[in-house]
Amino acid sequence: MDRALPPTGRLRRLAPWGLGGLGLLIPLALALWGGQALPSQPVARNAQLAPVRQGEFRDELALRARVEPLRSVQLDAQESGRVEAVFVRDGDWVEAGSPLYRLHSPEQEQLLMQRRAEVAQQLANMAAQRSAQAASLAQSRRELLQLQAAQQQAEAEYRRQATLAAQGFVSSAALDQAQRQLQLAEQLLTQTREDQAQEALTRQQSLDEMARAVSGLQGGLQLLQRTHERLQLRAPLSGRLSGFTPQLGATLRPGERLGRIDDLDAGMQLVAELDEYYLPRLQPGQQALSSLGPLQLTQTLPQVQGGKARVMLRWLQPPAAASLRPGQAVELRLQFSPPSVALLLPDGPGVQSRLYVRQGGQLLRRTVQLGRRAAGQVEVLAGLQAGEQVLISQPPHEAERLALP
Repeated sequence: MDRALPPTGRLRRLAPWGLGGLGLLIPLALALWGGQALPSQPVARNAQLAPVRQGEFRDELALRARVEPLRSVQLDAQESGRVEAVFVRDGDWVEAGSPLYRLHSPEQEQLLMQRRAEVAQQLANMAAQRSAQAASLAQSRRELLQLQAAQQQAEAEYRRQATLAAQGFVSSAALDQAQRQLQLAEQLLTQTREDQAQEALTRQQSLDEMARAVSGLQGGLQLLQRTHERLQLRAPLSGRLSGFTPQLGATLRPGERLGRIDDLDAGMQLVAELDEYYLPRLQPGQQALSSLGPLQLTQTLPQVQGGKARVMLRWLQPPAAASLRPGQAVELRLQFSPPSVALLLPDGPGVQSRLYVRQGGQLLRRTVQLGRRAAGQVEVLAGLQAGEQVLISQPPHEAERLALP
């Protein structure tokens, strides 16, 4: 029953291997024919493509601004103390000079009473000094009159003795005695006048010094009185009270922020924050558009905080005051230059000077020239044509071509 089979031919032995290789070559050829990439070619997963289109490039920046009054005054606590009375509420309209709240400060009361007592004491001392000066002047006048009378009497006696001596009725010794009495009376009168003048000058200087001291005390008293008056804060201008926070019984410290008063009649402006990158492009007079009408850039504040700068804008035609509230948010678009026709691409991380352009089922890398970027759009200057599809999302890695899944 067992018999040897005839030997298999060479072609029959190679046939299974040939069919297997053909099975591998056919899918590979079909993949290449259909434009599919080799497994080693990078694949752009979740690729986001956008077409190049002809349109109007608007060189503008979208901002969110805040409405603020043109004239506004911040309210700060000027003195420390406990809130004794609050006369207004947040949101009230206040007139200039009207009281807002009153503080109670025992320290200020004690200092004021002490300074008043010091001023009163010094005034009493100065009054006593003036009274003593007046009494001294009266006494000096009486002494001067007495000395003047004695001098006149000595002079008359000397003349009488001189006449008698000339007639030979009195001796020369009596005449010399009368002359010495006259000289003594004149010296006493002269010396008394000088002493009284010096005493009066000294008393006046003392009174002047005391008056200056009293004036200084009175100045300090006035300062304390003004400080005491500041315990009752008054509105510096007429307007709407905003963010008013004092509570009855609370303790305030100097410099503590209490709110503000907005003068709504003076007009409104917009304040917006933008990245410091745009600072070189900001110029006063640039136009902006908003839902409440066109605006104009009026000021760029020089301070930069956290990479942000602040700008102020005003309406060319102010809207109705009833449509605006301080703190209200307004969307606007700040224009850097007039609109122009250009090739446009949506902005994205893949939109660079070397980007990927779709060709069939692949993305081929191409060098292009890009211009300005604004409002989510990129201006294309050269290297692309309208209708071409461009990868705007981040490519997986650097490669000359990418496959689309």
